[in-house]
Amino acid sequence: MKKILAVLVFVLLAACLIAPKFIAPKYQEQLSQLVTNLNSAPSYEASLDTLEEGWFKSKSVLHLSYDLSMVDPNLYGQKLEADLVLDSRFGPLLLSDAGTIGWFDVHAYYAGDSLRETLNWPEDQAFFDASVVMDLMGNVKSVDQIPAFDINEGDFTFSGYKGKGTFASNSLAYQGQIEQLNLDKHDDTLQLANTQLALNIQSSAEVLTSGGFYNGDISIGFDQFSLGSQDNPNELEVNGASLLVSSQLDEDAQLGKIVSRYAVNNVRSDEFSADDLSLVIEMTNLSNQFFLDYKTFSDAVLADGKVSPDELTIALFTFMTDNIDELLSHQPEMNMTEFRGRLAEGSFHATLNSRLKDINGPISIDQLLDQNFWLWNLMVNAKLQADETLISHLGERYLAQQMRTTIDSPQVKQQVQMLLNNFVQQGFIKRDNDQLMTEIEIADGQGKIYDFPFPLAY
Repeated sequence: MKKILAVLVFVLLAACLIAPKFIAPKYQEQLSQLVTNLNSAPSYEASLDTLEEGWFKSKSVLHLSYDLSMVDPNLYGQKLEADLVLDSRFGPLLLSDAGTIGWFDVHAYYAGDSLRETLNWPEDQAFFDASVVMDLMGNVKSVDQIPAFDINEGDFTFSGYKGKGTFASNSLAYQGQIEQLNLDKHDDTLQLANTQLALNIQSSAEVLTSGGFYNGDISIGFDQFSLGSQDNPNELEVNGASLLVSSQLDEDAQLGKIVSRYAVNNVRSDEFSADDLSLVIEMTNLSNQFFLDYKTFSDAVLADGKVSPDELTIALFTFMTDNIDELLSHQPEMNMTEFRGRLAEGSFHATLNSRLKDINGPISIDQLLDQNFWLWNLMVNAKLQADETLISHLGERYLAQQMRTTIDSPQVKQQVQMLLNNFVQQGFIKRDNDQLMTEIEIADGQGKIYDFPFPLAY
């Protein structure tokens, strides 16, 4: 039994000693592929310098640059550059913040020395630090962070950023957090508390980088945002805000869907307050092929990095002219499936559905710029329901401005009530207890409020 155990220990020890020799070339191959992928991405440039290469470890510097004209055309020719140091160790035995057993562990960091002219953070820390481990199943785990820093001895303070993620062949999950961000300068204050980022993707890296649709969610939000000044410390406060964007791909039909969900628990200011605000916008029947083709087009146009803003505009116009039929032929829809909230004067809820009719024949850009094209080919249904107290309040505010009087004017209140009663009697608005509601439809160049048509096209 002891001999068997001794043999097993010897085999394991030999494997741990020999395995790195075979793992290192595979790691270098993946690193080279990363550089190739970055160079093929619009406006990115990357190169790799190997500083040290051994049996168990290697050290490299990844030189990165990004053309800022992609963000702002006025920054044409200007680049953002950084050198990322990669300290790598080869498994299967590792010791890392992201894991202890795996094929390799990479400690990546950006010293950020040039930033110290503006930002203050501990001398013994890099500006960006990450640990990445590939386990024995080929899955990747990562942890990353940016240290706390300040500007001008506290005018601006940043609590730091921490993130962690897992990446498999067909999925990606990542969470990041900033606990606090403060700006206090010239008697003005800004505070942002507990900002969170989350990605949950169920698609491969190939699908994600293709430019088309994928399956997954991306969300960002914060617990509290506040603005203030010496005269008004509580000028604006927003609590519990979030944005969730969901992407879905019907692989059989090759049609995509995007749903954007905006939510705010409450907003407070001197002149306005609202609770339970929610807006959901849904875009469906979007051609996946159109966006795949656009990615191919943009990569080709931006490949040399020397395209001027005017040339890019012309190229984009040509692409849209050649491909607009593919985008519109599947009858895309844009729907507001929910818009609701609660104000001091009452609550409201609204929906809007819109879609293109089935259009026969090619469509030109000139047609899309013609208002009548949309009036005759867009089908719309909108519904609104609100407390009568809220509608009356909004009407009184508007009428008071027009009459240059106060909102408490008896004449204003009387006229608003007369208008609402007239709309109810004419059938444009329906009253149900304390609620007012209406429904509008647009189709074939004509609008309709309930059963009352009215022309739109001309």
